[in-house]
Amino acid sequence: MRRIILLVLAICSAAVFAKAPSQTELDTLAQQLLVKYELLSAKPDTCPAPHQKQCYLSRLTFSTPFDANSQQWSIYFSQLMPIYSTDSSQFTITHINGDLHQIKPSSAFAGFKQNTPISIEFYSQESQITRAEFMPNYILASAGLTSRVINSTKTAIDPGTKLELQPYLAPFLTYEQLQTSNDDATPWMDAEYLYESESRPILNTPPLSLIPKPVALTLLSGEAVDLSQGLNLQLANDIDQVQLTAAIARLARFGIKQHRQGIKTTLNLDLAADNPEAYTLKIQHEQITISATSSAGIFYALQSIAGLVSLDNLTIPALNITDAPRYEFRGMHIDVARNFRSKTFILNTIEQMAAYKLNKLHLHLADDEGWRLAINDLPELTEVGAKRCLDLTEQRCLLPQLGAGLDSQSAVNGYYSQNDYIEILKYAQAHFIEVIPSLDMPGHSRAAIVAMEARFNRLIGQGKSEQALQYRLVEPADKTQYSSIQHYQDNTLNVCLESTYQFIDKVLDEVNALHVQAGVPLKTYHIGADETAGAWVDSPSCRRLQNQQPALHSFNGYFIEKVSAMVAKKGFKVAGWSDGMNDVTLKSMPANVQSNAWATLSDGGHEVAHRHANQGWDVVLSSPDVTYFDFPYQSHPQEPGNHWASRAIDSKKVFEFMPDNLPAHAEIWRSVNNHHYSADDRKTMRTKPFIGLQGHLWSELIRSDRQAEYMLYPRLLALAERAWHKAPWELDYNGQGAKYDQNTGHFNTTLKQQKAADWQRFAALVGFKEFAKLEQAGRFYRLPSVAAQQQSEGLDAFTLYPGIVIEYQNSLGNWLIYDDENKATNVKQVRTLSQRGIRKGRSLAVK
Repeated sequence: MRRIILLVLAICSAAVFAKAPSQTELDTLAQQLLVKYELLSAKPDTCPAPHQKQCYLSRLTFSTPFDANSQQWSIYFSQLMPIYSTDSSQFTITHINGDLHQIKPSSAFAGFKQNTPISIEFYSQESQITRAEFMPNYILASAGLTSRVINSTKTAIDPGTKLELQPYLAPFLTYEQLQTSNDDATPWMDAEYLYESESRPILNTPPLSLIPKPVALTLLSGEAVDLSQGLNLQLANDIDQVQLTAAIARLARFGIKQHRQGIKTTLNLDLAADNPEAYTLKIQHEQITISATSSAGIFYALQSIAGLVSLDNLTIPALNITDAPRYEFRGMHIDVARNFRSKTFILNTIEQMAAYKLNKLHLHLADDEGWRLAINDLPELTEVGAKRCLDLTEQRCLLPQLGAGLDSQSAVNGYYSQNDYIEILKYAQAHFIEVIPSLDMPGHSRAAIVAMEARFNRLIGQGKSEQALQYRLVEPADKTQYSSIQHYQDNTLNVCLESTYQFIDKVLDEVNALHVQAGVPLKTYHIGADETAGAWVDSPSCRRLQNQQPALHSFNGYFIEKVSAMVAKKGFKVAGWSDGMNDVTLKSMPANVQSNAWATLSDGGHEVAHRHANQGWDVVLSSPDVTYFDFPYQSHPQEPGNHWASRAIDSKKVFEFMPDNLPAHAEIWRSVNNHHYSADDRKTMRTKPFIGLQGHLWSELIRSDRQAEYMLYPRLLALAERAWHKAPWELDYNGQGAKYDQNTGHFNTTLKQQKAADWQRFAALVGFKEFAKLEQAGRFYRLPSVAAQQQSEGLDAFTLYPGIVIEYQNSLGNWLIYDDENKATNVKQVRTLSQRGIRKGRSLAVK
């Protein structure tokens, strides 16, 4: 009898635990469930099969201040690298798609007990090492109820730095949490490391120069010129002042206004120069003269006047500048697809790009996680494809990838209306910037695929089967199983369907129509074409295509060649990422092609760049280990960014880039794991020049416009410096080919000294002048970290840039201004202050 009673009690107890929660219970649990994520090791002693070579070990811990007995719930969360093994008997973790995972209680789960933590340890593929890669906004769901984001997994904002905090993520305290493997020699860039490795500023005042540096600047005799009296512009008849409005407005914001009592400033298009953006600028006490070959040259000359001054001193010596850009293509790539960037952010970025003479804005408008441009007749692209929420059927929205949460109106979601895009085009044109749109295909296309499936279902429901099939991007009979590099199972267009090309043709025509409406011709269209997974192997339509074309060498190449022909026929230049462009046959491509060469330099990145240039393509350098601004400035747990190509890309590294001689960096840089490497160019010599250089701001880990600006500035200034100006210290390219490593010594002592002196000039301009201009413009630039060492006589501290206020925290916890003349003792932490003292830099402990 006793056994029967116990059995009945057990059954009743299980029934209680299995009971579904009410909405109130779910809401309460979401509000009070404490979730803590711990990265235990990025290099465990052993990794479970099938990923024995590389994995990482983490722990999730849950606790509640009350008993919660329901089993009928799930937690959906983003985990960049798929979880493949767990050790818990109480929970299961399932990889859904992309980075989305689901935690469910098992039959052994006996409920949450008050203040009793329950942990689950798990192994994930590959490596995930920076704090920014651990996503927020875990979603608590139960069938029939409204899902909620778990409060403890939301981000917060640090009141001092204004940077994002992740309360759900345990601190990274050990060196092991910074390493991806046993041979990873990445340094922990604390205050002591910076003190020993960074260049101490030596200039106490800003030099007479500007960013980007002009070809020649010569001092003239005569009185200093006070620009605060303004400018009296005298334009030649062939100059349209409207085209100069943006530069004139920037000067006015600095206190250099246009009026009749100002210095007579004559603008002429009379310069005899081959470069269409060349100009000369002569500044004297009673006369300023600008000569150029085009309105762009006039515009850049006015921007140079703005660059010469400090906000607190509008007086400069009489001088003469002769200038022209190094590259015709000086670009910035902005990914608005993964996480959306507001129109205001884009307009503000355009202003700063123009201020430093960048002239190409590559807008990445679509990817797996979002479609960001309204297209006529295809409303699902933005109604479904521009937002993320928890709808597993994906008829209302995309899955909540990248920790997007539930709010479809949040800043990470959104799109540009047609009027928005037209405004962006016009604003860019007013700043002499060409917009290059990109809607990445055939991989990276999940947002388009899901949106067009929603359209298909809607039209099928209306009995419009022919219309439904018109733009369908997948083939139901295609049973190919694949996983993209971002772990999607369904993100690739079927390149063998005619409807795929009807869709692309429609989109191209609609994008072009917006350019026509804006009065801004579409010149270049970027296909994307990168990172295409192993799709189509079990596609009936692709098997038919292969039978019809036995010589077909590559389905991805077939797609790129066909779309390139479509683009060229419409009169646009075609562009694509270099890995995809490798799949084509040269004879099948248009004559006018741009390739963004993005292979890392330490992995032989010069080879593909050289090969594509030599075959007559216009190569834009996009080397991730120096131009990807979504990577951290420094390798430190508190510094946000990605990690696969570089652990540290500060502005000095961007400044030191020698884009005309890619293999030479093996002498001065190290690999992603901080090892020396070699680059042999003797069999891969470049015979044709590159056309330009592009910075990149990918957005997977960037959830706000503020964070995006932090990653952009001041690196954008260093990018502009290298794109516009070729420094005399840059190692000339050896057309006969050469081998480079840490011992070859091509980059000799003289060049190193010249580089160091040039950096001091650049750093002083940034510290004394440009930070103030960025702050006046409202841009959220990164404040430099403090290099510091506690010495016997007290603290010695500096930053990479001069003119920055440093604070230190004393033993009582008070923050005080650092004085280099009166050394502080017993210092706990150091940090910097923004120009107006409102914002604090990231603090570092002093040992």
